[in-house]
Amino acid sequence: MGTRGSALVLLAVLFSGCGDNTTPTVAPTPTPTPTPTPGPGEVVAGGHSGPTAITFLSAEPVPGSTIDGCGRDASGCAGRVQMRFRLLSSAGGPVLYATAFLHATTKIACERGTTGAFDLSPGVPTEILIVFDQPDPACGVPATISNMKLVVEGPVQTASLQEWAIRYELRP
Repeated sequence: MGTRGSALVLLAVLFSGCGDNTTPTVAPTPTPTPTPTPGPGEVVAGGHSGPTAITFLSAEPVPGSTIDGCGRDASGCAGRVQMRFRLLSSAGGPVLYATAFLHATTKIACERGTTGAFDLSPGVPTEILIVFDQPDPACGVPATISNMKLVVEGPVQTASLQEWAIRYELRP
């Protein structure tokens, strides 16, 4: 059989399985795992990007708390949550600011807190305090906070993002 005949036989073999009910040769894409629901006092680390390691240290009040007296939106809760984080950068460098967000189950960032500019020294942990004192009036209360993000803004050697599953209940 010549080259042309071999090619036709190969095509016939390749296409003979088309349309039958055989098992696919490529594994199906797995279904994403559900976002964890942390228990009282728990914070569950999620996605991370960038070279700066970001670690949640503590919060006041503790995660899982109910915060009463927020009003119709989150404005009455402004300044009532604060958190400490540790940043570690192997390269070091300037940080323009770090901003943290508390997102409700509606995906609205109900509260936000921001630092000023600072520098990260190479290989030296830096602790920062974020006070969530910037409410979003679009956040209707009652609201369940389910996600937290910390964004470190700066040049490529420091810019990073970390997410966590967290729980707070904001009440009027």
